[in-house]
Amino acid sequence: HNTITDMDYYHRIILYFDGASRNNPRGPAGCGWTLYQMDSHGADSSSIAKGRDYLGYDRSNNQAEYQGLIEGLKYIRDNIDCYGLYIRGDAEIVIRQMDGDYQVHSHNIRPYFNEAQDLLDQIDCQFYKFHHVSRSKNWEADSLANEAIDNGY
Repeated sequence: HNTITDMDYYHRIILYFDGASRNNPRGPAGCGWTLYQMDSHGADSSSIAKGRDYLGYDRSNNQAEYQGLIEGLKYIRDNIDCYGLYIRGDAEIVIRQMDGDYQVHSHNIRPYFNEAQDLLDQIDCQFYKFHHVSRSKNWEADSLANEAIDNGY
């Protein structure tokens, strides 16, 4: 694991994540995420990083959504220390499951949920908060997820 000197420190950061599965749940599927500094008003400031992944076939929308969250959290774990992490997505079920409002009943989702929880435990932030946002506010992660599908990478 990285030493403290390898890590970039930010006071507050915002992670947006999204996933898409065409012909849900058959696919093809992709996911995307973006990471921003948060300004003093709680809005997006400068971009820190972004990513997208092609997930292939036999992935549901919810699996793709979780994978977008997981990929963003992996980046944070490996590169960033922060005081506060604000996680925003337009998939209400994922946000509510991660927040503990909804139980995870699906055996197809349980491994994704567990991996995301494990990553949160490994991240060096004082606190994190989940927040459901509209699709229009999540446009960039959505666009990255669809680019991943269109390009096959």
